[in-house]
Parts: sequence; C-alpha cells; structure tokens
Amino acid sequence: MPAPRRASTQAATATAAALERRKRRLATLCEAYPETTAGSPYENEHLSLEVAGKRFGYYLERHFGDDGRSGAVLKAGPGVQEALVEQDPVRFWVPAFVGRHGWIGIRFDLDEPDWDEVAEFVDDSWRLTAPKRLRGAPAPSL
Repeated sequence: MPAPRRASTQAATATAAALERRKRRLATLCEAYPETTAGSPYENEHLSLEVAGKRFGYYLERHFGDDGRSGAVLKAGPGVQEALVEQDPVRFWVPAFVGRHGWIGIRFDLDEPDWDEVAEFVDDSWRLTAPKRLRGAPAPSL
C-alpha cells in the first residue's frame, strides 16, 4: 500500500543552474545503461527515462501535481516508498499520478543529492523495468 501523499514541508533552495546540472547528471547516469534514453518528447524541462521503450522514471521540474517539487521520480519495489517517505519526508515524496503504484520521488531542489544513493535507486528502477535479456548488465560506474 502506498504511503499517504503529503504537502511539501520545505521550500526549494536549489538554483535553476543547479537543477539543470542535476538533471543532466541524472540523464548521463541513466543513459549509461544499455538501450536507455533520457529525453523530452515535448521539448520541455521534464525528462522521460526509458529502457527498451518502457518508462522507469522521470525527471520533473516544479511539477504541478507535486507542490512544485523538482527531482527524480522512479519505479520502486514493494515497501520501498513507504520506508523512504517515513524515514525522510523532506527528501522523499509520494509523486502525483504514479505514487499510488509505489513509485518514489527524490528531491533534487534542496541540497546536492547523494549521487551514490540516486544511482542505487536508478539501478533498482531500471532492473524492475528492463527486459529480461538486459537485466544482467552490470551497473555503470559513476
């Protein structure tokens, strides 16, 4: 069962330049996996993260359904979302629309994210979504 959605309790502190850098770093991390793209079909600030044509995450900037929070939204295994949101409700949130399916939101609009941790979440999300023939691929190094 997904964690309850809650309003943001901390205003964003990252600059637009910092958000752009973080978005590019997330895209680079994701695109290191085989058959993976990070792009925006609508030419906007958001990114769709896809493996073999299947979406495993997003980068959302000031998303209207998420109290204007910016960050990565990734597929997660059962129980992960609930544990993270309970542990640190400032950094993690239940995203609009896909949160009811257990996806997690990781804020990029506060302090610099822990990129090792982000890489682990990306790896989990990618492996939950990738076709079986790709799942054995080693995780890219940062």
